[in-house]
Amino acid sequence: MGKRPCRRRATRLTAGALLALQISFIALAADGNAATDTANSPVAVTVVDPPVAAGPPAPRAVGGMYDVGVLETAKRYTRDLYRQATALREATAAHGARIWAETASETRGQEGLSPAQAQEGLTRQEELSGTQAQRELSEAQTQTQTQTQTQTQTQTQTQRELSEAREGAERRLPLVRLGHVQAAQRLKRAGLSWKSSGGCTNRKVGQCTSLEAVRTATVDRVIDLKHRSGCPVVITGGTEVGHAPGPYSHHEGYKLDIRPNRCISGYIKREYSYQRVRGDGAPLYGDSETVYARESNHWDILFR
Repeated sequence: MGKRPCRRRATRLTAGALLALQISFIALAADGNAATDTANSPVAVTVVDPPVAAGPPAPRAVGGMYDVGVLETAKRYTRDLYRQATALREATAAHGARIWAETASETRGQEGLSPAQAQEGLTRQEELSGTQAQRELSEAQTQTQTQTQTQTQTQTQTQRELSEAREGAERRLPLVRLGHVQAAQRLKRAGLSWKSSGGCTNRKVGQCTSLEAVRTATVDRVIDLKHRSGCPVVITGGTEVGHAPGPYSHHEGYKLDIRPNRCISGYIKREYSYQRVRGDGAPLYGDSETVYARESNHWDILFR
Protein backbone atom coordinates (compact mmCIF):
# COMPACT_ATOMS: atom_id res chain seq x y z
CA MET A 1 0.00 0.00 0.00
CA GLY A 2 2.77 2.38 0.82
CA LYS A 3 4.41 2.09 -2.62
CA ARG A 4 1.31 2.59 -4.86
CA PRO A 5 1.16 6.36 -4.55
CA CYS A 6 4.84 6.58 -5.61
CA ARG A 7 4.20 4.25 -8.53
CA ARG A 8 1.23 6.27 -9.68
CA ARG A 9 3.21 9.47 -9.35
CA ALA A 10 6.07 8.06 -11.49
CA THR A 11 3.59 6.97 -14.13
CA ARG A 12 2.07 10.44 -14.27
CA LEU A 13 5.50 12.02 -14.59
CA THR A 14 6.47 9.67 -17.41
CA ALA A 15 3.24 10.36 -19.30
CA GLY A 16 3.75 14.09 -18.86
CA ALA A 17 7.33 13.92 -20.18
CA LEU A 18 6.26 11.93 -23.24
CA LEU A 19 3.47 14.40 -23.93
CA ALA A 20 5.93 17.30 -23.69
CA LEU A 21 8.31 15.58 -26.11
CA GLN A 22 5.50 14.92 -28.59
CA ILE A 23 4.46 18.57 -28.47
CA SER A 24 8.10 19.60 -29.04
CA PHE A 25 8.41 17.30 -32.07
CA ILE A 26 5.27 18.82 -33.56
CA ALA A 27 6.65 22.33 -33.01
CA LEU A 28 9.97 21.35 -34.58
CA ALA A 29 8.25 19.87 -37.60
CA ALA A 30 6.30 23.09 -38.09
CA ASP A 31 9.47 25.17 -37.75
CA GLY A 32 11.30 22.89 -40.22
CA ASN A 33 8.60 23.42 -42.87
CA ALA A 34 8.81 27.17 -42.37
CA ALA A 35 12.62 27.09 -42.58
CA THR A 36 12.43 25.23 -45.88
CA ASP A 37 10.69 28.22 -47.42
CA THR A 38 12.97 30.83 -45.85
CA ALA A 39 16.75 30.18 -46.12
CA ASN A 40 19.00 30.55 -43.14
CA SER A 41 16.12 31.10 -40.66
CA PRO A 42 17.05 29.94 -37.13
CA VAL A 43 15.34 26.92 -35.65
CA ALA A 44 13.78 27.47 -32.28
CA VAL A 45 13.68 24.59 -29.87
CA THR A 46 10.97 24.73 -27.19
CA VAL A 47 10.91 22.42 -24.25
CA VAL A 48 7.56 22.31 -22.56
CA ASP A 49 7.54 21.53 -18.93
CA PRO A 50 5.27 18.62 -18.03
CA PRO A 51 1.94 19.71 -16.56
CA VAL A 52 1.42 19.42 -12.91
CA ALA A 53 -1.65 17.43 -11.96
CA ALA A 54 -4.23 19.30 -9.88
CA GLY A 55 -4.91 18.04 -6.45
CA PRO A 56 -3.63 18.14 -3.01
CA PRO A 57 0.05 18.70 -2.64
CA ALA A 58 1.84 15.46 -3.06
CA PRO A 59 3.73 14.15 -0.19
CA ARG A 60 7.47 14.62 -0.32
CA ALA A 61 8.83 11.98 -2.59
CA VAL A 62 11.27 9.60 -1.33
CA GLY A 63 14.23 9.17 -3.72
CA GLY A 64 14.04 5.84 -5.42
CA MET A 65 14.53 3.98 -8.67
CA TYR A 66 11.37 5.46 -10.29
CA ASP A 67 12.42 9.10 -9.89
CA VAL A 68 15.88 8.40 -11.27
CA GLY A 69 14.48 6.58 -14.31
CA VAL A 70 12.15 9.45 -15.23
CA LEU A 71 14.99 12.00 -15.07
CA GLU A 72 17.31 9.88 -17.20
CA THR A 73 14.55 9.39 -19.78
CA ALA A 74 13.94 13.15 -19.97
CA LYS A 75 17.66 13.86 -20.39
CA ARG A 76 18.01 11.29 -23.15
CA TYR A 77 15.05 12.67 -25.11
CA THR A 78 16.36 16.20 -24.64
CA ARG A 79 19.75 15.23 -26.11
CA ASP A 80 18.04 13.52 -29.05
CA LEU A 81 15.93 16.61 -29.57
CA TYR A 82 19.05 18.84 -29.63
CA ARG A 83 20.73 16.57 -32.20
CA GLN A 84 17.66 16.68 -34.41
CA ALA A 85 17.53 20.48 -34.16
CA THR A 86 21.23 20.74 -35.12
CA ALA A 87 20.76 18.44 -38.12
CA LEU A 88 17.70 20.45 -39.18
CA ARG A 89 19.70 23.70 -38.96
CA GLU A 90 22.51 22.25 -41.10
CA ALA A 91 20.04 20.94 -43.67
CA THR A 92 18.40 24.35 -43.81
CA ALA A 93 21.76 26.06 -44.41
CA ALA A 94 22.63 23.60 -47.20
CA HIS A 95 19.21 24.16 -48.76
CA GLY A 96 19.75 27.94 -48.68
CA ALA A 97 23.17 27.61 -50.33
CA ARG A 98 21.67 25.44 -53.06
CA ILE A 99 18.92 27.98 -53.66
CA TRP A 100 21.52 30.79 -53.90
CA ALA A 101 23.58 28.81 -56.44
CA GLU A 102 20.48 28.10 -58.52
CA THR A 103 19.50 31.77 -58.41
CA ALA A 104 22.97 32.84 -59.55
CA SER A 105 22.88 30.28 -62.36
CA GLU A 106 19.47 31.57 -63.46
CA THR A 107 20.80 35.14 -63.44
CA ARG A 108 23.71 34.15 -65.70
CA GLY A 109 21.25 32.32 -67.92
CA GLN A 110 19.09 35.45 -68.17
CA GLU A 111 22.17 37.45 -69.14
CA GLY A 112 22.89 34.92 -71.89
CA LEU A 113 26.14 33.61 -70.40
CA SER A 114 26.80 30.11 -69.22
CA PRO A 115 29.78 29.47 -66.91
CA ALA A 116 31.78 28.20 -69.91
CA GLN A 117 30.81 31.28 -71.90
CA ALA A 118 31.74 33.53 -69.00
CA GLN A 119 35.18 31.88 -68.78
CA GLU A 120 35.57 32.14 -72.54
CA GLY A 121 34.70 35.84 -72.36
CA LEU A 122 37.30 36.38 -69.66
CA THR A 123 39.93 34.59 -71.73
CA ARG A 124 38.98 36.66 -74.77
CA GLN A 125 39.24 39.85 -72.74
CA GLU A 126 42.74 38.87 -71.59
CA GLU A 127 43.73 38.14 -75.19
CA LEU A 128 42.38 41.49 -76.31
CA SER A 129 44.32 43.20 -73.53
CA GLY A 130 47.51 41.47 -74.71
CA THR A 131 46.80 42.44 -78.33
CA GLN A 132 46.20 46.04 -77.30
CA ALA A 133 49.51 46.10 -75.43
CA GLN A 134 51.35 44.67 -78.46
CA ARG A 135 49.71 47.21 -80.75
CA GLU A 136 50.69 50.09 -78.46
CA LEU A 137 54.27 48.75 -78.30
CA SER A 138 54.39 48.47 -82.10
CA GLU A 139 53.08 52.02 -82.47
CA ALA A 140 55.69 53.29 -80.01
CA GLN A 141 58.48 51.49 -81.93
CA THR A 142 57.19 52.90 -85.23
CA GLN A 143 57.09 56.39 -83.75
CA THR A 144 60.64 55.98 -82.44
CA GLN A 145 61.87 54.80 -85.85
CA THR A 146 60.13 57.72 -87.52
CA GLN A 147 61.75 60.15 -85.11
CA THR A 148 65.14 58.53 -85.71
CA GLN A 149 64.71 58.77 -89.49
CA THR A 150 63.64 62.39 -89.15
CA GLN A 151 66.68 63.17 -87.03
CA THR A 152 68.95 61.41 -89.55
CA GLN A 153 67.41 63.32 -92.43
CA THR A 154 67.75 66.56 -90.51
CA GLN A 155 71.42 65.87 -89.78
CA THR A 156 72.06 64.97 -93.43
CA GLN A 157 70.30 68.12 -94.56
CA THR A 158 72.29 70.18 -92.09
CA GLN A 159 75.58 68.67 -93.26
CA ARG A 160 74.65 69.25 -96.89
CA GLU A 161 73.68 72.85 -96.17
CA LEU A 162 76.97 73.41 -94.33
CA SER A 163 78.92 71.94 -97.23
CA GLU A 164 77.04 74.07 -99.74
CA ALA A 165 77.52 77.12 -97.57
CA ARG A 166 81.25 76.44 -97.35
CA GLU A 167 81.54 75.96 -101.09
CA GLY A 168 79.47 79.04 -101.69
CA ALA A 169 81.65 81.04 -99.35
CA GLU A 170 84.73 79.90 -101.24
CA ARG A 171 83.14 80.97 -104.51
CA ARG A 172 81.98 84.29 -103.08
CA LEU A 173 85.37 85.08 -101.60
CA PRO A 174 87.75 84.70 -104.54
CA LEU A 175 90.09 87.31 -103.16
CA VAL A 176 91.19 85.21 -100.18
CA ARG A 177 94.85 84.85 -101.08
CA LEU A 178 97.92 83.02 -99.81
CA GLY A 179 101.56 83.95 -99.91
CA HIS A 180 104.00 81.69 -101.72
CA VAL A 181 105.40 80.18 -98.52
CA GLN A 182 101.93 79.46 -97.08
CA ALA A 183 100.74 77.86 -100.31
CA ALA A 184 103.92 75.78 -100.67
CA GLN A 185 103.57 74.50 -97.09
CA ARG A 186 99.95 73.47 -97.69
CA LEU A 187 100.91 71.63 -100.86
CA LYS A 188 103.83 69.88 -99.20
CA ARG A 189 101.69 68.68 -96.26
CA ALA A 190 99.17 67.24 -98.75
CA GLY A 191 101.86 65.36 -100.71
CA LEU A 192 102.14 67.72 -103.68
CA SER A 193 105.31 69.48 -104.90
CA TRP A 194 106.18 72.36 -107.23
CA LYS A 195 109.01 72.83 -109.72
CA SER A 196 110.47 75.88 -111.44
CA SER A 197 112.45 75.77 -114.67
CA GLY A 198 114.39 78.83 -113.48
CA GLY A 199 114.74 77.58 -109.89
CA CYS A 200 113.04 80.70 -108.53
CA THR A 201 109.77 81.97 -107.02
CA ASN A 202 109.74 85.57 -108.22
CA ARG A 203 106.29 86.35 -109.53
CA LYS A 204 107.64 88.95 -111.94
CA VAL A 205 109.95 86.51 -113.73
CA GLY A 206 108.43 84.23 -116.36
CA GLN A 207 110.94 81.37 -115.81
CA CYS A 208 110.01 81.17 -112.13
CA THR A 209 107.12 79.26 -110.53
CA SER A 210 105.37 81.48 -108.02
CA LEU A 211 102.33 80.85 -105.81
CA GLU A 212 102.19 84.38 -104.52
CA ALA A 213 98.60 85.69 -104.20
CA VAL A 214 97.08 82.39 -105.31
CA ARG A 215 93.51 81.82 -104.18
CA THR A 216 92.99 79.56 -101.19
CA ALA A 217 90.23 77.71 -103.07
CA THR A 218 92.63 77.00 -105.96
CA VAL A 219 95.15 75.40 -103.62
CA ASP A 220 92.47 73.36 -101.85
CA ARG A 221 91.01 72.03 -105.09
CA VAL A 222 94.33 70.95 -106.57
CA ILE A 223 94.96 69.07 -103.31
CA ASP A 224 91.53 67.46 -103.71
CA LEU A 225 92.48 66.40 -107.26
CA LYS A 226 95.53 64.63 -105.88
CA HIS A 227 93.49 62.83 -103.22
CA ARG A 228 90.72 61.77 -105.62
CA SER A 229 93.04 60.53 -108.35
CA GLY A 230 95.71 59.02 -106.16
CA CYS A 231 98.26 60.22 -108.71
CA PRO A 232 101.42 62.25 -108.21
CA VAL A 233 100.80 65.95 -108.84
CA VAL A 234 103.65 68.39 -109.53
CA ILE A 235 102.87 72.08 -110.03
CA THR A 236 104.95 73.78 -112.77
CA GLY A 237 103.06 77.06 -113.21
CA GLY A 238 101.40 79.50 -110.83
CA THR A 239 100.77 83.20 -110.62
CA GLU A 240 103.98 84.35 -112.32
CA VAL A 241 103.97 86.52 -115.44
CA GLY A 242 104.02 85.09 -118.95
CA HIS A 243 100.52 83.54 -119.02
CA ALA A 244 97.46 84.72 -120.91
CA PRO A 245 95.62 87.53 -119.15
CA GLY A 246 91.97 87.61 -118.12
CA PRO A 247 89.65 87.60 -115.13
CA TYR A 248 90.13 83.84 -114.60
CA SER A 249 93.83 83.70 -115.37
CA HIS A 250 97.04 82.55 -113.72
CA HIS A 251 97.80 86.06 -112.54
CA GLU A 252 94.43 86.32 -110.80
CA GLY A 253 95.07 83.07 -108.90
CA TYR A 254 92.43 80.90 -110.68
CA LYS A 255 94.77 78.68 -112.75
CA LEU A 256 97.65 76.28 -112.15
CA ASP A 257 99.82 74.19 -114.49
CA ILE A 258 100.70 70.60 -113.53
CA ARG A 259 103.15 68.14 -115.07
CA PRO A 260 101.41 65.41 -117.13
CA ASN A 261 101.93 61.72 -116.41
CA ARG A 262 100.08 58.57 -117.41
CA CYS A 263 98.20 58.36 -114.13
CA ILE A 264 96.85 61.89 -113.92
CA SER A 265 96.17 62.16 -117.66
CA GLY A 266 94.20 58.93 -117.64
CA TYR A 267 92.21 60.06 -114.60
CA ILE A 268 91.24 63.41 -116.17
CA LYS A 269 90.17 61.86 -119.49
CA ARG A 270 88.25 59.10 -117.69
CA GLU A 271 86.45 61.23 -115.12
CA TYR A 272 85.72 64.38 -117.16
CA SER A 273 83.92 64.57 -120.45
CA TYR A 274 85.54 65.96 -123.57
CA GLN A 275 84.18 69.43 -124.41
CA ARG A 276 85.91 70.98 -127.40
CA VAL A 277 89.22 72.23 -128.78
CA ARG A 278 90.46 75.56 -127.50
CA GLY A 279 91.60 78.30 -129.88
CA ASP A 280 95.27 77.34 -129.48
CA GLY A 281 94.46 73.73 -130.41
CA ALA A 282 94.41 72.32 -126.83
CA PRO A 283 91.61 69.77 -126.20
CA LEU A 284 89.37 70.67 -123.26
CA TYR A 285 87.91 68.33 -120.59
CA GLY A 286 85.90 69.20 -117.53
CA ASP A 287 82.61 70.43 -116.14
CA SER A 288 81.05 73.71 -115.00
CA GLU A 289 83.52 74.09 -112.12
CA THR A 290 86.81 72.85 -113.53
CA VAL A 291 88.34 72.93 -117.04
CA TYR A 292 91.43 70.89 -118.03
CA ALA A 293 93.32 72.01 -121.17
CA ARG A 294 95.96 69.59 -122.48
CA GLU A 295 98.79 71.76 -123.77
CA SER A 296 102.02 70.44 -125.23
CA ASN A 297 104.00 69.92 -122.04
CA HIS A 298 101.50 70.43 -119.18
CA TRP A 299 97.85 70.43 -118.07
CA ASP A 300 96.47 73.98 -117.83
CA ILE A 301 93.73 73.81 -115.15
CA LEU A 302 91.09 76.44 -114.40
CA PHE A 303 89.43 76.26 -110.94
CA ARG A 304 86.39 78.54 -111.00
